[in-house]
Amino acid sequence: MIPKQLQNKDFRFILVKPNDKSPIESKWQTENNYKHHSPKLLNHISYGGNVGIICGEQSNGLRILDDDTPKKGLIKIFIDNFGETFRIRDHLYFVFDNKFSDKIIFESKQLLFPDSKGKLSPHLGEMQGTSTFCVTSPSTHPDGTKYEIIKDLPIATISYDKFVKVFGDYFKEKKKKIIRDHKPSDWKGDNIINIPIGNIISFDGLRDVGRGCLQGTHPKHGSSNGMNFRVDVENNTWICFRCNRGKNSSTGCGGPSELIAVMEGIIECEAAGASCFTQEQAQQVIKIAREKYGLTTPTQDLGVARGWANSVSIVRVAKKYNFENCQICGKPFKFQDSHGMYYCDTCKVGGGLSKFAELISKRS
Repeated sequence: MIPKQLQNKDFRFILVKPNDKSPIESKWQTENNYKHHSPKLLNHISYGGNVGIICGEQSNGLRILDDDTPKKGLIKIFIDNFGETFRIRDHLYFVFDNKFSDKIIFESKQLLFPDSKGKLSPHLGEMQGTSTFCVTSPSTHPDGTKYEIIKDLPIATISYDKFVKVFGDYFKEKKKKIIRDHKPSDWKGDNIINIPIGNIISFDGLRDVGRGCLQGTHPKHGSSNGMNFRVDVENNTWICFRCNRGKNSSTGCGGPSELIAVMEGIIECEAAGASCFTQEQAQQVIKIAREKYGLTTPTQDLGVARGWANSVSIVRVAKKYNFENCQICGKPFKFQDSHGMYYCDTCKVGGGLSKFAELISKRS
C-alpha cells in the first residue's frame, strides 16, 4: 500500500524491478508513470514489485534527501534546523517553499567515506531532483530489508534559502560554464548557409563540450535542464534535443536558415529540418537574412566560362547527388550548365560549382 503521505494527486510513481532499484519501463519521465491508485501500479505491488516515486516535478515540488553517511550526519543537520518530516529508511521527504527542483549532490571538503564497494570518497549523499526517482514504500531493498516508514509524519515544507545556508558548504561544486566573450562577425556573402550561427544567436552562457561544439539552454524556448541545445561551430549547424525526435530524425535541427526561422517565429523549433519551409516562409527568411545578417543578392552576370565549368556538368552533379531543388524553399534550381552556375528564383541565392559542391557537403 502506498503511504498516505504519498497519496497526492500530483505525485507520480513508476514500476521498479522486485528487490531492485531499476525501472521496468523506459520513458518513465514522460509516459510510463502512474498515480497512486492506478490499477497497473497496485497490481505490480501486489505481485512483489518495487515502486519508485518521481522527484522534483514543478507540479508537486517533492524533494528527497538520501543520506549515505555512516552516522547519518545529513539527517541530523536537517532535523536540528528544520525539525522532523516524513521519513522512509534514510530518506527525508520534504518540499521547498519555492519549488526549486534541481538535483543536489553533497560531498565533504575534508573527510572521505567508504562507498558501497569500499572505495573512499567525499560523497555524503544527494537530494533527488527533476527526472530522478527514489524507491519508496512498500518496496524491498536489494539487501532484503523493507523500505519501512521511520517517521509517520506529514511532509514538511521548508525554506530553500535557509536550506542553502545550512547545507551550502556541502554542495558539490558544479563545473563552471565557459562563458565566451561573444562578438558577432561582420560576415557578408550571398549564400545563406554560410551565415555564422554566432551572428544569429549569442554564445554567451554556452558550455564548450569539445569537438567544436557548444551546448546550453535553447535561445528561443528555453530548457528545463540547461543543456538541450547544441551548436556545431565547425559545421555551422545546430540541434535541439527536446524537439529532435530520434537518432534518425532531422526535426528540431538545421543550419543558419532554420535557426533564423525559429528565432524570428516563422516556424516552431520542432518543425525545423530538411525542406521545412513553404515558399512564403523561405522568402521571409531570405528577407530577414538580408536585413539583419549580411546576406547579399548574388549577381547573375555569368561572364566567360572558366575553371570547372569547362569540364564538369553542374546538371549531372545535381542529378547524381539528388540535389536539384533549393534546400531553403524546395523549388527547382535553375542551372546554367555552360558556366557551371545554379540559381533559385524564389530565394535569390545561387553561385558556381565550388559553392554548389559546398552546399551538397553541408546538407543534413
